[in-house]
Amino acid sequence: MKMSRLTNLLFVLIAVTAILSLTDTIFVFQSDFPLALQVDGEVWIRKISEFSISDRVAIFSMLEFTTLPWYWALFMMWRLAKLYRDGQYFTPQNSRCFVGIAYALIAMSILDTLIAPVIGGYFYYRGILDGLPDMDVTLILADTDLLTAGLFFFLIGMIMEKASTLREEADMTI
Repeated sequence: MKMSRLTNLLFVLIAVTAILSLTDTIFVFQSDFPLALQVDGEVWIRKISEFSISDRVAIFSMLEFTTLPWYWALFMMWRLAKLYRDGQYFTPQNSRCFVGIAYALIAMSILDTLIAPVIGGYFYYRGILDGLPDMDVTLILADTDLLTAGLFFFLIGMIMEKASTLREEADMTI
């Protein structure tokens, strides 16, 4: 497949992904999905509709805050595809895009791990829960896939930076 076709396909996929992610956000806000936490070894479940409007807005804001790094990663992928479409393969800008994706994936891993304790802490503060949610090792290890991908993209970013330096040095050689 030619590079131009591949980058055009990537543009379409990034746009579709962004639209679907925004649609998911709207669906989450309109839905009445249950929230489940484990407190003192017991499962605590409540539907969104059972909360006050102010609590719903707070819950929605906390949940959606965790998606912001995803939009940043999509934006970095868009910039990277644009650079490739323009024939810029080994540049410092490419490296910054890969590092930007890495930071987004690492942030997603951290935020996804912290969301249950943060929401539980909010519920405890508001008097909705009698205790803080249990922290389980599986909760901490659940998003190692995003962390691994983030570190891998960080490594690619460093390699791309080295490649751009080597390219600049080669261009200066007579």
